[in-house]
Amino acid sequence: MENAFLTVFRVSLFETFYITGFLILVGMILGLLENRSNFYVQRVFGRKGILATAWIGTPIHELGHLLMCYVFRHKITKFKLFSRKAEDGTLGYVNHSWNPKSLYQNIGNFFIGMGPIFSGTAALIIGMNLLLPDSFARVEDYLNLEPAQPDQYILTKLFALTAGLFQSIFSVENLSSPNFWIYFALAIAISSHIALSKEDLKGAGRGLIAIFTFILLVNLVAFFLNADCSGLFAGILALNVYLLAFSMISIVFSLIRLVLSAFAYYLT
Repeated sequence: MENAFLTVFRVSLFETFYITGFLILVGMILGLLENRSNFYVQRVFGRKGILATAWIGTPIHELGHLLMCYVFRHKITKFKLFSRKAEDGTLGYVNHSWNPKSLYQNIGNFFIGMGPIFSGTAALIIGMNLLLPDSFARVEDYLNLEPAQPDQYILTKLFALTAGLFQSIFSVENLSSPNFWIYFALAIAISSHIALSKEDLKGAGRGLIAIFTFILLVNLVAFFLNADCSGLFAGILALNVYLLAFSMISIVFSLIRLVLSAFAYYLT
């Protein structure tokens, strides 16, 4: 019996990181890209360089936290979508409270912390739909992914789709269109502020513990009832694959910003 409980614990731990790992990976990549880009931007333009994109990017970042607070029934005590005059340099914030006895609300901490990835990616996709409809048609190809396939297949297909989307966005036709340059400026501003702060990661960490607790409870119940929950976790994993796929759009524009800011830094 002890070995069985240990097995359930290990499986639950594995499933927790397998289900949330893609989202955490995206957050880490975006954080590394943004931190390095901000280093170059501040060296060249100072704080004004950050504020130039913050008036668009920061409200979208904070809206991600705000919307997830509503979804997971957290009480919003105070928020500001954008403030350029904060003494501590904070451009925006969402303060919230929750019932520590509620597993649902505790799980919500993870998604609230990761909220800017959802809102930032959604804003990029919506903007593409409105300004670059031909390129947006390529986004639909992501929906044809088959998450049940082996990981290597998924990653190979994902990078191929992203390369195709990149070529579609930066096509000759788009480069000569005013809509492209409007979208390009907006996408750079949005991607400049998607990355998660230390407080975001701290809150997400609290939620990660709650997610593990939930998965452990489900697996324990399934063990005693001799039930199979693999289908449930496979469905959640499929959702995470789609999230990773669409997040590639955010990563691409974050990379573009890094290249542009590095070019400006080394040029001066």
